[in-house]
Amino acid sequence: MLEKYAAFCYNQVGSYALEIVEYFEDLRPKLSKAGIEISLPEYLSMMIFTVGITGLTTLTIGGTFFVLSSGLSGVLMALIASMVLTVISALGFYIYPSILVKDRASRIQDTLPFATMYLATLAGTGTPLPQIFKNLSETDEYGEVSREAEKIARDIETFGMDISEALEKSANRNPSEDYKELMWGINHVMTTGGSLREFLQQRSQKLMNDYKRRVQEFSKNLSLLVEMYITVVVVGSIIFTSMSAVMSTLSPNMSDNLIVGVQLIAIFFGLPLVSGMFIVLVRGMSPGGIR
Repeated sequence: MLEKYAAFCYNQVGSYALEIVEYFEDLRPKLSKAGIEISLPEYLSMMIFTVGITGLTTLTIGGTFFVLSSGLSGVLMALIASMVLTVISALGFYIYPSILVKDRASRIQDTLPFATMYLATLAGTGTPLPQIFKNLSETDEYGEVSREAEKIARDIETFGMDISEALEKSANRNPSEDYKELMWGINHVMTTGGSLREFLQQRSQKLMNDYKRRVQEFSKNLSLLVEMYITVVVVGSIIFTSMSAVMSTLSPNMSDNLIVGVQLIAIFFGLPLVSGMFIVLVRGMSPGGIR
């Protein structure tokens, strides 16, 4: 779906994206590590097209609403709102790959201990390393690690790479430092003729200890997040509603319809948005990542 939308946007505004692509070269490696399988010009085209549509839609709908409630002064408010949302949308597209990189690294880090134990078990049976990664790729429960194993198997079987080259390529495109160390370690063991089973067992034990430590830290932070949610959502909404009602009585330039409209937007759109952000934050911080 994303690839089709990116291709559509590139057909519409691709020429503009190519003119600015040199200023966004820092996004290229982030797209690869984030698992976004589209080119940089396509991503920039998607950003330009989406940001433009967002700005025009906000200006049209917001302008109609504010003009009906506040007269001609509402045009200025709609223009400001459109500019703010446009800037926020552009910044969102710019930082989105970085967010995905961190999220993907977290998910890999959380499933890597169990995937490494699985690799150690297969290595103990004498299974060849290419076949080990092929078996891992067919096991969906390890998430991003299984998908990386699928790419390693593809590089070996389809593109004819040797196992060392495939491991090196996988390590370079992955955002998780633990995963990189694992791939480089496997490559070193295979090169020097060491015991792969022993190496994987030791590595899985270390990764499992780190995983247990993260679970303990999350349990301590969860109580703080609950207090933040109560303060921001419950108490904050009450204070905002009360203050907006008081401001409507003190300012003669603010109509009742405008105050009611702002309150409705805050209650029916703002509160669900903030609640959703807290849900994503908690699930992103918890061991296991966002599901």
